[in-house]
Order: sequence, then C-alpha cells, then structure tokens
Amino acid sequence: MFLSTSSSLSCQTFRFLMGASCGGGNMKVDDTTYEATGLRPRHAYSILDVRDVQGYRSLDLSHEAHARVSGPELLSPLRLLRLRNPWGRFSWCGNWSDDWPHWPQHLRHELMAHGSSEGVFWIEYSDFIKYFDSVDICKINSDWHEVRLMGTFPNRTNGPVTVTALTVLELTFLEFQLFQEGSRRSDTSDSHLLDLCIMVFRASFSSGNKLALGRLMAHSKRAVKKFVGCDVALEPGEYAVVCCAFNHWQMSMPGLPSPSPSLSPAAGVASPTSNSRSFPEFPGHILAVYSSKPVMVEQVNSQPSTLADAVILLTEHKGERHEGREGMTCYYLTHGWAGLIVVVENRHDKFYLHVSCDCSDSFNVVSTRSSLKTTDSVPPLHRQVLVVLSQLEGNAGFSITHRLAHRKAAQHSLGEWASGRGTHCPPLTPDVAGLHTPRPL
Repeated sequence: MFLSTSSSLSCQTFRFLMGASCGGGNMKVDDTTYEATGLRPRHAYSILDVRDVQGYRSLDLSHEAHARVSGPELLSPLRLLRLRNPWGRFSWCGNWSDDWPHWPQHLRHELMAHGSSEGVFWIEYSDFIKYFDSVDICKINSDWHEVRLMGTFPNRTNGPVTVTALTVLELTFLEFQLFQEGSRRSDTSDSHLLDLCIMVFRASFSSGNKLALGRLMAHSKRAVKKFVGCDVALEPGEYAVVCCAFNHWQMSMPGLPSPSPSLSPAAGVASPTSNSRSFPEFPGHILAVYSSKPVMVEQVNSQPSTLADAVILLTEHKGERHEGREGMTCYYLTHGWAGLIVVVENRHDKFYLHVSCDCSDSFNVVSTRSSLKTTDSVPPLHRQVLVVLSQLEGNAGFSITHRLAHRKAAQHSLGEWASGRGTHCPPLTPDVAGLHTPRPL
C-alpha cells in the first residue's frame, strides 16, 4: 500500500510500526539521481515519526527555501516524515535535511532536540512520495478489543436491513474484516464465493432505529473473495457499518424459481454454468470489529432503503462521474469492483428522466434486476441505482458492457419504451425495491 496524508498521521498516532520502500516496485529508478539526494534505491527505511508543521508551505525544489506564510494558507500544514536508514549512514540531503540551511531555529530545536543522527533525517511528504513507492504497516494490537458479529446476506430487500451501529467515545482506530461463513472450509471452491463489501458511514439514528447515512468514512473493495477488510480512525460519534453481497441475487434458492436457460441473458444471468448454482437460505457472514479503544457495537434493523442509500453514496464517492444532457448525471463503479454499479441522478425540478441501460453483452455476471437490460423513469430531483452487476465466479473471467440512453419527459410513464405504460422495466417488485426505488436527492 502507499501512505496517504491522513493515514500516515493516524498510523503514527496509534504507534504502528511503519517501513518504506525507496525506489522499488514499479517505479522507474535512476540510481544516480537517487544517490545525489543521499537516498539508496531499492532499499528499506523505517518511518520513525510524522509531524504536521503549521505556518510553512512547500515550494518547488528550484526554490531555496520554504516560505513562512500566514492567513488562509495555514489551513494546509506542511507534513514532514522522520526516516531512518538501517545502515546508519547515507541520509537525505534535500529540503529539511540535517544540513539544510533554511531550518527555522525554533523548529530545528523542536524536531532535532538532540542534534542530528547519522542515517536519521526529516523529509517533506511531497519528496517522500516522489522517491518512495510503498509503505508497510505493522499494526500491533495485543491490547485491542474484538467483537465478532454473525449475520446473513439476504437475496432481496423486502424486509429490514441489518446494519452494525457503532458509538465511538474517543479517537479510535478500527479494523473491519468480513468473512463469508464456511469459506474457510477446504472443500469450498472459489466459484461459491460471494462478492463481499464493507462500507462505514457517519450516521444518525432516530426513533424506531430509522437510520440516516452521512459521509462515507471507509470501505473495502467489492471482491469475490473469502474475506475483505478496511480500517479507519474515527472521531467520537455515531457510525453505521453496512455489509453487502449481490452475486447470489436472482440465483436458485430454496423456494425460489431457478433462472431458465431460455431467458439468459435477458433474465440477468450471463454464464454457461449459472443455472446449476444454488445457495443456502441465506448465506451467512461474520463481521469482526477490532478497536484500539472500547466502542459500543450493536446490530440494528433499519429501513430497506438503507441499502440503496449506501450503494449510492459509495458509487458517487468512488465511481466515474459523467454529466449527460438534460439534467442527468451518471456514476459508474466498475474497474476493480467485481462487476458494475450504475447510479443516475435527475437534477430537473419538473421533468422526469427516462433511462435505458443495456448490459446484455456482459459475460459471467448476474443482475440484481433479473435482467441485463433495464428501463426506468426517475422522478424530478431523485436518483436511482439502475442496476448492480456482480461477478458470478471468482476463478473465472468476466466482462462488462453497458450502453446508456436517456430522454427528458413530462410524464412518469415510459410510454413506448416499456410495455403496459409502466415506470420501471423490469418492474420494481418488493424483492428489489429497497435497492432500486428512486431516492430523493
């Protein structure tokens, strides 16, 4: 992994061990350039400290000094990292190095109270990401707290959605791991794995456990794997953890009809083996929560639309945004996400937006809409999850194609775009309404 500006400080705050790789991996390395700065390429360094220095801003390396600033620029502090070369020699000789002539005296006294040390040096974050390619973090958590919660992955949203409510009392680092129940058995093949995903949101709970999701704080990738995970440092407050999986929707389950081969791919299953696939009712999972400080953890049932809100917030935060004509904004979440999620916004305050999404040339995926081609009428100032396509089999390839067409309309009905003058095709039955019913902006 590489270290973001926020995670670097939080890892230091919680005293995790960190090491950095200098000029390795996929980086193009010029040994002479690195050695001229005092660094050694293809070499490991320890990260000893991370500091935010208020009142200074980074200048281009062609400048001789870092300028003292005041006013609005103080909102972006300068980030410095203290590194150590385990050889005990060869130190960085650029800006903020031991012999850099522009050190403010009070700052030099604070950050190097015991003088310089061979092999130990400070480096600005912008220089760090220029010369270092990755960071390894060792999270020592022998005194951490652990909670394991069991749950299930329904294949429909005609009932309450179970979420994990967190109450954080002080700044706390948390790790989340989501396991598919039974995935550790040796006889479990990858073709039976679900497309797991964890999402962590700021949240507020009102009477009757009515949940309102706020900012997306952390998430895992959506992946067809035995487990996924993510971590985050959370300030005091209330949060909600939403776990989801979709590649068992519309599949053969006890009491449910199996997809007919004659309907594929229009039935939403594009795989030569998908018709023989079945799941128990319902697939189980285990959510493990690890925290550096005590937190309050509780499973609560929220309204079915919680799943739609979570998927919309994830897609709008991580997906590709495309501005269309006639007041439409579309978000696609696909590359590296085990399938495709399409979310559409209608920003008109008077007109409906008719949207057709054609994914019928996709392969080895399943659709939550029971069809790879959908048509929907999105009301004014609403947004909708049009479709979620999920990779069926973890040990096989898959392909995604999608074509979108839209038009502005005065009437809710899709007219000639759908039979029976409906508003959604396929219809939004109670089984899928919690995920696909249009939501207010």
